[in-house]
Formats: sequence, C-alpha cells, structure tokens
Amino acid sequence: MSDEWDHQEFAILLDRAHDGDDHAFGLLYERTAPMAHRAAQHIVRDRHAADDLVQETFCLVLNAVRAGRGPRSSFPGYVLSTVKRLAYRHSSARGRVVAIQDPAAWDALLGRPLDGSGAAGDASRVATALASLPARWRHVLWLVDVERYSPAELGSRMSMTPNAVSSLAARARKALRAAYLESTTADA
Repeated sequence: MSDEWDHQEFAILLDRAHDGDDHAFGLLYERTAPMAHRAAQHIVRDRHAADDLVQETFCLVLNAVRAGRGPRSSFPGYVLSTVKRLAYRHSSARGRVVAIQDPAAWDALLGRPLDGSGAAGDASRVATALASLPARWRHVLWLVDVERYSPAELGSRMSMTPNAVSSLAARARKALRAAYLESTTADA
C-alpha cells in the first residue's frame, strides 16, 4: 500500500458504505487497517492488543456509519483518531493494573487476613458506602474509574466542562472514601 491516499476513491467508497454497501466498507477496511494497526502497535507495544484495538475501532466506525453518523470525509483520519483514542485509553488502563501472582502477597498488600475472611466484609462495606452516595456521584465514578472515560470525553455527554467532570469525580471519590472509613469504624 502506498502512503498516498486516493481521497476521491475514499469519498466514493464512504458514500456507498453510508448507503449500506458492506463491500465498500470492506474495501475501506482493507486499505486503512494496516495504517491503524501500525498506529495502535506504536502506542500499546503489543501486537495482540493492537489487533484487538483495530477490530474494536472498525466495529465502532461501522456501527456509526450504519447509524448515519461517523465520517463523511477523511475516512483514514477518522479511523486513525479513533484507534489512537482507544489505544491511549488501553495504555492508561494497563498502566494502573498491578499484577501479583502470589495470593498471599496480594492479601498482605491489601492488609487482609491470610485466610481470606476479610474479603467478603470489605466488599460489603464498599457496596454500602457506594450505595450511600448520590446517583450522580455513583454515575461519574463508574464512568471515570470503571469504564475509564476521560473527563474530556464525558464533558459534553454530561453537559459539563472537563474540569467540572474532574472536580465532580474527585468529590465523589472523597465522599466514597469517607463513607467507607465510616463503615469500617462502625464495624469495629
């Protein structure tokens, strides 16, 4: 594949894809997937993760096109920005993962008894603390800390600025921490 894009051909194929032509989307995929894979692998440094990210990218783009949204021009640019966003999110999430193979070491790290008796109580206290929060705080915690959306991604979705989303998430985490600590001192 050459580095030169035939923008007119991409525009024609994209119009056909928006009209429901899956073969046209397949051609778009064939011509842009290698570029998307290189970009993803450059960010995540893992061939298998890059493969998954490229597939997820094209699934998202196909769903957007089928729904009448998605790119209307510059298909390669749209795919590239989508795969990069997913790759950075993946890398960010992977950076926060702690891999410990020894369950005893994990329990010691968390300060739990080695027999595992504290795990059920901890989960119950966390659930109780989370349930005590307002729905809006639970929602933002879920989106930011579990789904791994960035405040910038959530800003328009929540009709807030990205800074306001960050502030809301910080207040929600602080309240969750306080509610959890309150439940642990009440149990003691």
